[in-house]
Amino acid sequence: MARSPLRFTPFHLAGAVFLLAGLVLAVYHGLMQFDLVPRLGWVSWSHIHFVTIGGFTQLLFGMLPQLTAWKLDRPLPSKYYDWLNFTGLNGGFLLLWYGRGWGQTWAFDGGLVAIWLLVAGLLVVMLRMVMQSDRAWNATTGLYLVSVFVFLWGITYAYGLFSHVWEVPGGWLGLREAHVHANAWGFLGLAAIGTLYDLFPRLLGSDLYSERLRNYSAWFFVAGIFPLITGPWIGMGRTVTATGLVLFATGFALYLYNLVQTYWSTDSRSGIALSVLVAQFWMLGPAGFAPFVLFGVKWVDPGYIEDGALHFFFVGWALPIALTGLLLYFPNLPALREGHLDVDHIPGGNIPSVISTWMVWVWNIAIVVVGVGFFYQDQSWSAYLFGPGYTALVILWLYELVQAFRLRWTLQTDPETTTESGLY
Repeated sequence: MARSPLRFTPFHLAGAVFLLAGLVLAVYHGLMQFDLVPRLGWVSWSHIHFVTIGGFTQLLFGMLPQLTAWKLDRPLPSKYYDWLNFTGLNGGFLLLWYGRGWGQTWAFDGGLVAIWLLVAGLLVVMLRMVMQSDRAWNATTGLYLVSVFVFLWGITYAYGLFSHVWEVPGGWLGLREAHVHANAWGFLGLAAIGTLYDLFPRLLGSDLYSERLRNYSAWFFVAGIFPLITGPWIGMGRTVTATGLVLFATGFALYLYNLVQTYWSTDSRSGIALSVLVAQFWMLGPAGFAPFVLFGVKWVDPGYIEDGALHFFFVGWALPIALTGLLLYFPNLPALREGHLDVDHIPGGNIPSVISTWMVWVWNIAIVVVGVGFFYQDQSWSAYLFGPGYTALVILWLYELVQAFRLRWTLQTDPETTTESGLY
């Protein structure tokens, strides 16, 4: 069976819009820290979740079924399935956001249940593809399935965090930690890692350095994620959670080594590839600081460590990957209407040259500056770190979003880049 080209879905547009909304909320949240705007309690929670549940999850919902079908030589899900998921996910997210921000339990519960059912449906669709495919599924497909399964756990934990607080051995903080591990490292992390194993070599026009390391790392990831999402809430951080951390970190070290060797094995260089590679090192931030919290080593307030770790994960690691996905797929995938680009996995040789090396340096230096500010946020001088750091991040964040829309518009208005074959 010939592989179906990937297509543009409403999730891709929504992902871009949510990342833009997350940018606006992040700016507002930063201004709140300096008492320059009125304080709104829902902004702190929203600006993170507009990037994660909003931007990243939109892109994954749009891409995971297609990438799984592409790898397994299965037909793409129908456009009706895309629209059903799109409407349900965003309706659920709006209910969730309204319920969490304004204390409406019924809305929070309704949104959470809707999202849980849609994620379960996504898992069933992907499992059916695996069962019906004659192609041997590999580490990437396995990571996709595990990531969606773990996301169900994370959503379930959210139910016990807000609307119906659960009494668990690890307490509310332990349940929240398990929720973050499931959604961030489990869902976002494993899905992105599985995709980058395929995508990163293509950015360089090369092959992955080692398929064996890829398979080994996948098993370590799977073995590590389940202790990470159970240890905190059962109150066994120094045993179960720590074991999961070691296993997950081992898998990540193998994964990172594989990407670095892939990068150095070719003379091809691009700003996008460098941005993706450097972003991987920020995953080490949360993993590196976790032992200080687990074993009670206090060099700064544990809450400040958590703030910094979340910053390194979401802004240092997740956001550059989401923006890269947007730059690669958003401008190039065929539209839902008839005119479209005839593409495969990613456009062959059509990698946007919109990220320069100096931008990668500025972005990552700003990540360090803001991260240090989080660790010492009780000091008056931290404002001198937050100000320039956030300014640089916001400017580059906005720049990449604008470039994604510009590239999309250019391709849709250039008659030489479209075809009317009507395959969709």
